[in-house]
Amino acid sequence: MKTIIITTDFSKSALNAARYAVALAKSIGAHKLVLYHSYDSVPIGTDIPTTEVIPPHAYEQSLTELKSVQEELETMLGNNTDINISVVVNDFPLLRGIELLAEEHDVAFVVAGTTGRSNLEQVLMGSNTVNLASSLKLPLLIVPKDALFVPIHKIVFACDLKKVSSSTPVNEIDQWLNRLSASLLVLHVDIKGKRIDPDGVTEQYEMHRLLDRFRPEYHYTESEDIAGEIEGFARDHSAGLIITIPKSYSFFERLFRQSVSKQLIKKSNVPLLLLQEK
Repeated sequence: MKTIIITTDFSKSALNAARYAVALAKSIGAHKLVLYHSYDSVPIGTDIPTTEVIPPHAYEQSLTELKSVQEELETMLGNNTDINISVVVNDFPLLRGIELLAEEHDVAFVVAGTTGRSNLEQVLMGSNTVNLASSLKLPLLIVPKDALFVPIHKIVFACDLKKVSSSTPVNEIDQWLNRLSASLLVLHVDIKGKRIDPDGVTEQYEMHRLLDRFRPEYHYTESEDIAGEIEGFARDHSAGLIITIPKSYSFFERLFRQSVSKQLIKKSNVPLLLLQEK
């Protein structure tokens, strides 16, 4: 199993995401985790004015905190010595730091929490997460702040019926289904009252051609609140994971921003996995 990078800002949400990642790693047989903290003072992807001030001894302080998190996660593992947790601290911007780690390790995916420590940090961390979602070339698992890991038996693939054949990451979906021994629910949510797209039937056929091998359940619904519909569907069907593709689908920005502004993800216990186009 490849390496999992766990990002942390030492907030409660980030710590919960790290705990979730360790439990998930045990479930899927991962052996190497990299716990990463960037103490770069300039948040990426935000218009909020900031002053670049790196506190003295920032590296030492960050490393001490990171090792404390490492110790807690290793306590979770108990006698399980098959999983190695290493720590990395630097002052690179978060995205660049992850990209450099990916050059050193064969990374399977990156784990991030949803919010920061304070109200301001919640805004900044949200911006960082959005930036990662739009720019990171690796799968990104976003863990809600109250999510507890339980075995994942159902995965919802929330898809848009656009450019299906050229964008759907079939192999990665297959890998996650196999890793978790889970069943697949394919969900397409259209905007309520929207004019029917004449290409929709063709794209629907392509979706079946690509995904029928997994014997999924297909669901087609309408809603004025696409994000809420997806979150509610996952909850109602006891799904443990939602998968979507941020760059391909026009509803992604609405999905993520509504989940932040209306606390859809924060209220849900369903993690969100963002995959890149194939």
